[in-house]
Amino acid sequence: MTNGTDRGNYFFSLGYYKNDGLIKHSSFDRISARMNSEYKLIGDIVTVGENFTLNRTGEVQAPGGIINDAMISLPMIPVHTVDGKGWGGPSSTMPDRQNVVRVNEYNKDNKYSYWRLFGDAHININPLKGLNLRSTFGIDYAQKLAMSYTRPYTNGFLNDDLSAVYMGQEHWTKWMWNAIATYNVTLGRHKLDIMAGTELNREDDINLSAYREDFAIISTDYMYPGAGTGQSIAGGGAGTYSLASFFGKVNYSYSDRYLASFTIRRDGSSRFGRNNRWGTFPAFSLGWRLSEESFMKALSSVVSDLKLRAAWGQTGNQSIDNTARYSIYDANYGTGDAPTYGTSYDITGSNGGSLLPSGFRRTQLRNDDLKWETTTQTNVGVDFQLFGGDLYGSFEYYDKRTKDILIKPSYIAVIGEGGGQWRNVGRMSNKGFEFNLGYRHTTAYGLSYDINGNLSLNRNKVLFVPDDVASTGDFGGNGAMNIIGNSINRYAGYVADGLFRTQEEVDNYMALYDVRIGQPGLGRIRYRDVNGDGVIDTDDRTWIGDPNPDFTYGLNVTLRFRGFDFTMFWQGVQGADVDVSAIKKNSDFWSLGDMNANRTTRLLGAWSPQNPDSDIPAVSMSDLNNEARFSTYFIENGSYLKLRMLQLGYTFPERITKAAAMQNLRVYLSAQNLLTIKSGKFTGMDPENPTTGYPIPLNITFGINVGF
Repeated sequence: MTNGTDRGNYFFSLGYYKNDGLIKHSSFDRISARMNSEYKLIGDIVTVGENFTLNRTGEVQAPGGIINDAMISLPMIPVHTVDGKGWGGPSSTMPDRQNVVRVNEYNKDNKYSYWRLFGDAHININPLKGLNLRSTFGIDYAQKLAMSYTRPYTNGFLNDDLSAVYMGQEHWTKWMWNAIATYNVTLGRHKLDIMAGTELNREDDINLSAYREDFAIISTDYMYPGAGTGQSIAGGGAGTYSLASFFGKVNYSYSDRYLASFTIRRDGSSRFGRNNRWGTFPAFSLGWRLSEESFMKALSSVVSDLKLRAAWGQTGNQSIDNTARYSIYDANYGTGDAPTYGTSYDITGSNGGSLLPSGFRRTQLRNDDLKWETTTQTNVGVDFQLFGGDLYGSFEYYDKRTKDILIKPSYIAVIGEGGGQWRNVGRMSNKGFEFNLGYRHTTAYGLSYDINGNLSLNRNKVLFVPDDVASTGDFGGNGAMNIIGNSINRYAGYVADGLFRTQEEVDNYMALYDVRIGQPGLGRIRYRDVNGDGVIDTDDRTWIGDPNPDFTYGLNVTLRFRGFDFTMFWQGVQGADVDVSAIKKNSDFWSLGDMNANRTTRLLGAWSPQNPDSDIPAVSMSDLNNEARFSTYFIENGSYLKLRMLQLGYTFPERITKAAAMQNLRVYLSAQNLLTIKSGKFTGMDPENPTTGYPIPLNITFGINVGF
């Protein structure tokens, strides 16, 4: 709802969203209210306003790993017992797999509710022509209440009489204040815009938790920590951080033909040590609108607008823990029950029949030298419009280099418990281009259309990381290869060179190579001697895949005819390698993981003398060939093209909306993730989410937009 007067205006809206998850009982819902208003306190000189939104969100998340658990559950076990009152479960000769239907049913009350209020209030003052003073205070407050229940159960030979509840509450308060002055002046063909300001940000977080066992009544109306009679555990913590910024900007243009801009900001964060708390980040840009030059006038019928631009700038990153610069010690007092003995070590293995002395343990090393991660980027580009603006587009090349990368790398065990430390390590570059091309037109019959395509290419390279980090796999290389000179997160491993299909192939292989890792055999994977030394061992690991795509692309189509509108958006990724080991270890092997678990139907097509052309290894009860090793067998083509969005809408004519006392009325039907085109050899569910997690769902939405 909107309304306005000569002195001000306001806007108010309500919204509700409900989404049932792919897993039964999982759901997400949100109700929201939004209010904006602005009021002229003293004519056009002083204006005050606000913009606030209140959300209430509720969610029931699916149990962790429920999809994978369902895939490996034995299908012979019924959901319920014969009388229909109990839960079906395994016998003592079967693996101890839980009844996934029971797990999911008992999870339906494990939910959280989340209230969030965010927005800002501002005052705007125009004391002189061209001078504007504005101050804004914003707040983002949220609180979350989560409840999780443990219920007694019996399914087959598995049972547990534990009843318990976990209750957690969290509060976040973020506030921001800024004051910004701008001055605009025009002298003939010269135009100058000056801005200067300061901003303060602060965030305070606090959390509490309570856990209690043993309840006389198993009901969510009764199971609160105060009603339990068993073990009780309380927890809680808090955190905070502050950010202060000073910034300024100058924009200059001459005859709207030559453009220049300079920006500088200085930021200080409490997350860094006293010596490196502040960072300074400058930037500038230049532009030249060639289409305004006299020598381009002869081409004005073709070239409507043509601008060359270049920019250079630095930005800082402080995305680390609030406590990253400190040494941290956690209290760890045991309860007397394994595995919560605390920090003590029971050398006898008997726990002495009583609670052992406990204390604190270190979980992180301090680093007084932490500083801002800095990214320096150079851009050059061109923007153009041709034939009256019908054909338009842009091309941009960028070179982005990041130094002092912030990371908490893995560390070797000899450093000792709690040896992790946030550090500034290494340098990395990203180079590439972005190309956008579109065509828009309106026909004589009133049909308007806009077709726009884009293509992006990025090449990443890790320029330097210390030796102790290069070998951990934190930047890529799986701990096997030095990542320097390669793209981030690149995969390293063995090269799988097909299967042994005859005994002769096995014998020849054994005669040529000293196989120190694995035992070749019929139907087993053959691994390549990459370095040619006649030995198949860890030295034969090499680069086998890159998750960074060759390029990404998209296509947008918009059509309008009278009151109808149609929108379509395609998005694609080409040349990305994905790791599907989490799927293939269950679908292609009997010997990897729990051999009593269920497998997918792919295993029915495994290699055998009767099926010698299969590319799936033979079924085996043991992994003598060490086929769990990471190899190209687990790397697949993750390229895809997705129809992300399709929407059809209709806006009612003004004569109808006015008759109904409305400003506008639009109805629409929208669908997201309608279609995925992928490689025919991809064995997972979705190349965008190649693990055993959720496939990205299809969403269909019907909506009505009303303005009063």
